[in-house]
Parts: sequence; structure tokens; C-alpha cells
Amino acid sequence: MGKASILLVAGYSVLALILGVSNNEIATQAVDNSLAYYESAMVRNIAIAGANMAANHLFLNPPFQNGNPWWDGFGSPIDFDGGTFVVTVDSSSSIDPFSGEPRLTLRSEGRFRDSVHTVSLVMRPSSFAKFAVYAGPSGAMNAYWETGDSALGPVHSEGVLKTHGYPFFGGKTTARNGVDSTSWSGHPIFSAGIESGISIPMNKSYRRLDHAAQSGGKYFGGPSGDDLTLVFKGDSVTWRRGMDPDTTSYLPAFAPNGTIVLGKGNVHVSGVVKGRCTVGALDSTGVGRGRIVIDDDIRYQQDPVANPTSTDMLGLVAYRDVNIDGDKHKTTFRVDASMFAYKEGVTVTQYNSRDPGMFYTLGGWIVENVYPTSNGIPLGSPGSKGYKCKITFDNRFRIFSPPYFPTTGMYEILAWHE
Repeated sequence: MGKASILLVAGYSVLALILGVSNNEIATQAVDNSLAYYESAMVRNIAIAGANMAANHLFLNPPFQNGNPWWDGFGSPIDFDGGTFVVTVDSSSSIDPFSGEPRLTLRSEGRFRDSVHTVSLVMRPSSFAKFAVYAGPSGAMNAYWETGDSALGPVHSEGVLKTHGYPFFGGKTTARNGVDSTSWSGHPIFSAGIESGISIPMNKSYRRLDHAAQSGGKYFGGPSGDDLTLVFKGDSVTWRRGMDPDTTSYLPAFAPNGTIVLGKGNVHVSGVVKGRCTVGALDSTGVGRGRIVIDDDIRYQQDPVANPTSTDMLGLVAYRDVNIDGDKHKTTFRVDASMFAYKEGVTVTQYNSRDPGMFYTLGGWIVENVYPTSNGIPLGSPGSKGYKCKITFDNRFRIFSPPYFPTTGMYEILAWHE
């Protein structure tokens, strides 16, 4: 019995020793894991801080915009929270797959003790095509959004947003000076919210389209004010200038970079578009010039709503206005495009006398002013004339845009990688 007791005590002692060593190893490993997690969190936060600081600099001082010089980043290590970061910026690592235009790639490398973490951002010029509706400061002066009107996508007003009745806004809505006080009595519907105090100034960046058309696109210049007519027919276009005879051209050869610009006069458009194209009427020499006139429906060959892989995109850029004309008895009008009117807005010829109907847009309106498209009487009521408007945002324009479409003059983050 004595020997057995001694062996039992010895066994328990050895077991306790083994368990003690194991517990010490577990405690040591827990400390190591805690330190590793701490270092990992710290170095990640330092890299993110560098990325945010650099992105803010690029937002406030966009390179090559408004005369700003190029910026290489923070080349020398910046001390931050016990570690350091460096940031590099280049314009060669990422290219827009459609337009071939360079994007900015920002890389922030954070260091903390022995740990390194890298954050990469891809940034692009912020396109006005990202709006279903953008209205400049003058947009508060004229027409109201009324019952029967709807905008299904992002909406911004650089002035006061005015509504009457029950218009429907299906995307996030922002307004620099809020919503007109009398509008609330009609209960406008903001399904994704309304935010005041946001300012996005109109930018004269439509001129980059002019330059692109003269170096890789199709440019019609000269002193003549003869109008240009374009009838899109899939991957070809039938065109004429003034009283010249019609000519049909293969669109990729006619305008290799997808830009068509008339320097003097107005542009008339209609038809079915295949591929990516931006049409500009940029004449600023007088009243009645620099207009895009839509004579009939203009559609994509592949509807992106039915086929999200469609690469058909159209931009219409006018110095003055984008005008809906054509058959005054046409009760349904359809335009697949993002439309930009720098001086005025989207207008409808004889809006207060043409047959009542609906004007559908797949894309967006980017305008200085909002003009009436109907006589204000509810659609279907006796005496109603003109078009109610349904604007459906083309979701592809959140990432892509028609070639050389006007930008806000700022950069936005397209992708964030860690």
C-alpha cells in the first residue's frame, strides 16, 4: 500500500506538471495571438488612413481638372499612430475597358512594427451619366415635378426641388437648397430618402467631347450653320449635312472613338444604336444653335433592361437644349440615352398642344433648367396635353458611361481592394 500511494502521488505530480506546461503554452499562444491581432489591426488602420487622406486630396485637387497639376502621392513615409504609410498614384495601371481612358490607381502601404498592409483604390472621373436627373440652380425657376412624373434613380437639384402632387422619386434624392415648402403639401414620394445641403456644381467639361471628336472621332466644323442629321441603323449611321445627299457609313469606322460632334448648327437624331456613341451639338454662337433635336424614338439594339450584358450606350450633349420634336400625335416617345443640356434643358415642342402621352427615358437628364413637358392637367383628363415623364436610370452608368460624356470635374472611387 505504501508503494502504491507513492506511485499515485508521483503520477498526479507528473500529470499536474504536464498540464501546467500546457496551460503556459496556451497562455503564451493567447498573448502572441493578441499581439498579432493588435499589429494586424493597427497596420490595416494605418494603410486605410493613408488611402483616405490621399483620396481626399484627389477629391479636393483632381489632377488635370480645372488646371490642377499631377500629384504622385505621399512619397515620403508619413508618421501615423505609431507607424508610417506611403501612397503612390499612377494613371497607367487601370484603363476603362470601353473608352480606353486612364483611371487613377492609388496604393497606400502601411507599416507597423514588423507588419505591412496595402490598400489599393481605383478612381475615375465622376461622370454626370451617374444621375437619372441632375438639375442646375435654374432648375428651381420653372417647371414642377407633378403627379404622373417619376425618376427611378439618383436625383440631384443644385437649387430648390419643386413638386406638385405625387411625383415619385425612386432613387436617393439630394437638393442643395431642399424642397420647396409648398411642395410638401402634395406629398411627393421619396422612396430612397431626400437630403439637403449637397452641392454638385455644373461643370463645363463638355469641351473634352469636342477635343475627342477632333482626335479620333468624327468632327463637323467649318463656318456653315447647316444642321446635321443622324439616323442610326444598328452598327451603321445614315447622315447628311444641310441639303447634301444621304451617306451611310459603318459606325466604328465613321467615329472610331465613338464621338460625333457638330461645331456649328444643330443635330437631328433618331434610330437604333449598336455600340457606344456620344453625339454633341456644341455651337454656342447664338440663340437657336447648339441644339440636339430628337425627331423620333432612339433605342438601343439590345435593351439593357432585358439584357444586362448589352454594351449599347448613347450620350446626347447639347450646348443649349435637347428637344423632343417629330410627330405631334405620337402618344409614346422613347429615348435610350443620357442627355446633357449645358445651357437649358430637355424641351418638348408644342408641349401644351400635342396629343397627351408618355415620354420614356432609359438613361438620364442632366440639365441646367427643368421645362414643362405637359400642360399640367392630370394625364387622361379632358383637355390634357403633352407628355408625362418616366425616367428610368440605366444602372450600367453607375460604373460606365458613354464615351467622353461630361464629368463633374471630380474623381470618385470605383473599386477598393485590400
